[in-house]
Amino acid sequence: MSKTVGKILLGLYFFAFIIPQNISGIYIVFDRVSIQVLYISVLNLFVILYLLKSINLKFFIDHIRYKNHYISYLLVIICSFLSLIYAENLIEGIITFSKFFSLFISFSLIIYIVYKSKIDFIKLFFMFIVLALIAETYVINSKIFESVILNGNLLTRSMDFRGFTGNINISSFSILIKLPALIYLIYKEKKHLYLFLLNLLLISSLVSILVLFSRGAIIGLILLIIISLLYYIVKEKRKVVVQTILVSLSVCISYLTYNFLNEKNTFDLIEERFSTVAQPSSDESVSQRVTFYRIALEDIKNYPLTGVGIGNWKLLSIQRANGILGGYMVPYVVHNDFLEVGAESGILSLLSYLFFIFFPFIILLKRSINFRNNNLHFLALTCLSVYILDSLINFPMHRVVSSINLYFTFALFYYITIKNNHEVKKYF
Repeated sequence: MSKTVGKILLGLYFFAFIIPQNISGIYIVFDRVSIQVLYISVLNLFVILYLLKSINLKFFIDHIRYKNHYISYLLVIICSFLSLIYAENLIEGIITFSKFFSLFISFSLIIYIVYKSKIDFIKLFFMFIVLALIAETYVINSKIFESVILNGNLLTRSMDFRGFTGNINISSFSILIKLPALIYLIYKEKKHLYLFLLNLLLISSLVSILVLFSRGAIIGLILLIIISLLYYIVKEKRKVVVQTILVSLSVCISYLTYNFLNEKNTFDLIEERFSTVAQPSSDESVSQRVTFYRIALEDIKNYPLTGVGIGNWKLLSIQRANGILGGYMVPYVVHNDFLEVGAESGILSLLSYLFFIFFPFIILLKRSINFRNNNLHFLALTCLSVYILDSLINFPMHRVVSSINLYFTFALFYYITIKNNHEVKKYF
């Protein structure tokens, strides 16, 4: 496989999130994730057919340093498939399983392409991140500007500003998981013009997260900025004084921009969003999540080996959750991927999924603590940390954009693991 073909194929995966939900106002699908899953499935078939004559499984296996990590994801898929035996609604189970299986194939193909094409994946990773952030933040901020500045509307939390994704929480975390790479580039860059442009993009990204008012993303953003600044200051010391000042200024400018957009409101919208978190009973969103967690834990306790069947939790939880849901609302997801995996396909699947997510986290944490290692390990660690936070309160495993972000993070983990320090030392 040539490097050019490898870059194109990886780009087709990474930018799956831009597939439109509607064209000229005519809706192709009601839920954007449906068209993205279809796109990913067709892309998988195309890539497999393209690689059919040259695919080398031995090459793939030999280049995976931590084979137990890959196998753990495969075991999750196997357990999910077996759980179909116990699914009350088999059709719904098959539909959900097919989506997860398609994403697993995507993960496998992305890793294979990275190795087989012999591209400079690190450079490509940064290029994709920058282009994606430009596109995502432009779509969100331009609509905010049009609504608040041009049309004089009050700044509100609206699905109109969700950008390329299905809702504003997904958009917020899609931007947040890319910020570690942007911050890394800022601390690595020495040229003034590029530093200015990167910080401009950082401001645009921070403003997007603030005006989308996702509480989880805002908490994650605060932690990310604090931890990143401390890491680079402690490790690089005087070498990054200018970069630290610029990042700090970008944070301040972003918050001032948010205040400017919010000035017509009689109260601070971010403060209002957080005011009820400490009182779950008075916050509908928090109250629903707590109830869903309790129901999922009950299912894990009652069906520890088999689970209730993949895709069936939302059906079996309706009667137990109807006390807090009004009208025609029904539970769709647990809002915690780990609990959902355990409830639907059993404890073995849960343990495998925990290993899949946290094994790289532990490895990267150890490498990041050792300051002699490359900063790429810290970058991958913070990206993965954002995904873990998202998994604890939302449902990223159901969303193509979130899953692809995770797969490229793991591809970076695999890539920097198999390369020695000499080959990646130029990347700071």
